[in-house]
Amino acid sequence: MINNTVNKTTISMIVATALMGFAGIMSETAMNVTFPKLVKVFHLSLSSVQWVTTIYLLSVAIVMTLSSYINKRFTEKTAYYTSVSLFILGTIIGALSPDFTILLIGRVFQGVSAGLAMPLMFNIIFSRIPTEKLGLWMGFAAMILSLAPSLGPTYGGLMIDSLGWRMIFIFTLIIPAISLVIAIPHYENSNTHSEQISFDFLAFLLLSFSLITLLLAINSLAHGSAHYALFIIFSLLIIGFIWRSSKSKKEFLNITVFKSLSFTMAIIPFFILQFMNLGGNYIIPNYLQIGFSITSTLAGFSLLPGTVIGALFNPLFGKFYDYKGAKIPLFFGPVIVLISLLFMLVFVKHMGYITIMMLYIVFTFGRVLSFGITNTTAIAHTDKNYRSDASAIFQTSQQFAGALGTTTVALITDKNSDIKISMSNTLVLFIFLTILTFVMYQVMFKTKAYKRNKF
Repeated sequence: MINNTVNKTTISMIVATALMGFAGIMSETAMNVTFPKLVKVFHLSLSSVQWVTTIYLLSVAIVMTLSSYINKRFTEKTAYYTSVSLFILGTIIGALSPDFTILLIGRVFQGVSAGLAMPLMFNIIFSRIPTEKLGLWMGFAAMILSLAPSLGPTYGGLMIDSLGWRMIFIFTLIIPAISLVIAIPHYENSNTHSEQISFDFLAFLLLSFSLITLLLAINSLAHGSAHYALFIIFSLLIIGFIWRSSKSKKEFLNITVFKSLSFTMAIIPFFILQFMNLGGNYIIPNYLQIGFSITSTLAGFSLLPGTVIGALFNPLFGKFYDYKGAKIPLFFGPVIVLISLLFMLVFVKHMGYITIMMLYIVFTFGRVLSFGITNTTAIAHTDKNYRSDASAIFQTSQQFAGALGTTTVALITDKNSDIKISMSNTLVLFIFLTILTFVMYQVMFKTKAYKRNKF
């Protein structure tokens, strides 16, 4: 008989680990509203300053490629306490950084911490939560993580306008302290961990350097011309990674899950939704500050209502998935996103504060409706032996999509002196990507895997 109860230890482990992911995401999004200030402090361009976000997301993405191996090789307690230690170290470095380079080093440590915490949280859920309650708990976890980008810009704006950008780091240390209070009495290890397995270091290096090279190649466009050598190197590295993964017997990241068309048709829309999410979080505060002379606090607050509403709906969407499946939310989510983007594009020249706040609420509602359910349904219908790999791929793609979205939108912004034109060009790109997302979901609905498993 299946036990559907969720004990106190499991709940405490999920909450404590989620708080570490929350801390990382909040510190990341809080820095988005500091860019105009950091441009003046460090005498850099906007495209250079955005590396504060990009290098964090890239660090998260690279570490997340290791999550399947870490899940098998190390205990939950080891991964959790390492995450806490690295976050505290990175936060202190960021707060005390005398120059931009040291600031980026602090962000790398924070990114590594979040890259450990978020996959750990999802692995705990998939290993400890009954299948019948999986959607609800995935929604709960997504709610905690989604609250971070809603509070981050507002928190960052308040710090900038009152105590200064360094205080963004200092006050964030409260979160790991709370996490430890919850974790210390309850955190325990599962019985299925600490396997002695051989790590494929070459595959890890090939994938890591391919991600770094792609971001550098895209960022090079900010200087007026494409750096074709970087794009060629990226292509060679990713081909090398695929070849190595198909031949190696060592443990790293099993990419055979991509052989499933339904999985591939889920991961690409998931990537696109996160690309638009972080790209939008980058440009909207800058659009308001530069285009309408809105303060940092108000610019950050513009994202708060939408992301709070979206976060609070995550458990409800998860529960809906438990009862009705994925088809309805994955059909209507992109439609709602598309409507919001079209309205933004129409009113882009005169949108102002209230209008963009309301339209961002609609955008976030549609995005959240699809985002978490895409992740849940894809992994839930993956063979149990490959779930940690599937989860690692989803979490890696989420972070790299955020880094790529931030870099791409920063590039679009840097190319135009008029922030409203940059906003318009960004919206056109987002509209195209949303239509692509909708098409891919429809393909997914027609795959044999979806029809067989009610995917």
